Amino acid sequence: MSETIASPTRTPETSPTTAATSVAKPLFRDGAVLGWALARGVSSLGDVIWFAALAYSSARLGSAALAGIVLACAAAPRAVLMLLGGAVTDRFDARRLMILTDFARVGVLGVALVALAAWGVSAPLLVAIGVLFGIADAFYMPASSAFPRQLVVADELPRLAGMRQLIDRCATIVGGPLGLTLVAVGGLGSAIAADAASVVVVAVVLIAVRPRWPRARSVGRSILGDVRGGLAYLARTPKVRDLVLALSGLNVFGAPVLSIGIALRTTQQGWSPTGLGLLTGCIGAGAAAGTVLALIRRPQRPVRFGLLILFAQAAAVGAVGVLSYPGEVAAMLVVGVTSGLASPLLAGSVQAVVAEEFLGRTSAVLGIADTGLAPLALAGFGTLAATAGLAVACAAFGVGFVGLVVFAVTRPHLAALSPARA
Repeated sequence: MSETIASPTRTPETSPTTAATSVAKPLFRDGAVLGWALARGVSSLGDVIWFAALAYSSARLGSAALAGIVLACAAAPRAVLMLLGGAVTDRFDARRLMILTDFARVGVLGVALVALAAWGVSAPLLVAIGVLFGIADAFYMPASSAFPRQLVVADELPRLAGMRQLIDRCATIVGGPLGLTLVAVGGLGSAIAADAASVVVVAVVLIAVRPRWPRARSVGRSILGDVRGGLAYLARTPKVRDLVLALSGLNVFGAPVLSIGIALRTTQQGWSPTGLGLLTGCIGAGAAAGTVLALIRRPQRPVRFGLLILFAQAAAVGAVGVLSYPGEVAAMLVVGVTSGLASPLLAGSVQAVVAEEFLGRTSAVLGIADTGLAPLALAGFGTLAATAGLAVACAAFGVGFVGLVVFAVTRPHLAALSPARA
């Protein structure tokens, strides 16, 4: 591999003394962190509004199949190009890449408004917007994952990840109903305009939020060489490789049970749709509570702590197929709280332990694993539930979940990992 590392230099405004003083503030009183949080929140809200409006408009235009095609057209280029986007992130300035991507999104949305006014809502228009947004996401997402490393010291990254998770959950709760309301009242154009406004706000805020430190960048011979170099880095760096494997597998074993499994259990037992809504609400409420706890309390070894509490989540997942309704409520609360606690601890630790010049590519691999493996896991769970029964399917995925956590927690380089010493 021919990749070398650009040596970062300290400017007067990012001197060690200045940086240490600035990051000594609590996160909730840190101007740079609050600016980043505002940008993150508005960005997430705009994304949720747009995708809710996109799915709804597609379904009204044609059918559920058309809605699936449109959303797939947004997901496919993101999955295909994300590793390339990670390589670009590691070569260039992450904040500027986010800003440029935002301006590109505004351009796409502006053209979409003109096309909508001229020809109305059509399947080709929705597909085109989905594809272009997927391309933009492939570059924006790795950059947004790399940028926090330049804002806070390493041992604050798990808490910053907790803030990000809490912001995203709030955006999901508010954005979906808001997007559908906008479409119902003002048509697709109102949702496009709202998303465009959110993107402009994000770009302006990011221009004002200055990184505290420069980030080491890749200066390999080519972008494609950097892609290969990123994969080679994961292969030869055990603590990063195993942490990525552990994180990549969580959705594989948990998500199918929590989406298909509880819906099937509700149907089998004759519970009402309101009962299903309460179960999913318990996951969200528990996750919010767990994330708040992660922000307040910081364990000395966040990776080990995050992995150990996932045993409780694995047990809850495995029992979904046999529990009574009160038991399901308790299990969903356990899933939510443990997810809210573990996710920021593990995600923040990834940001802390990955070498700076590989942050974009590593986050891209995690993103690809989520978008690529999750659909396969959903299909596998559905097939197993149909052939062997729901209880067997849930138990099998729960056992797989336990096996993944055992693998991760018994890796010596993960058990003792601390972001502050990474």
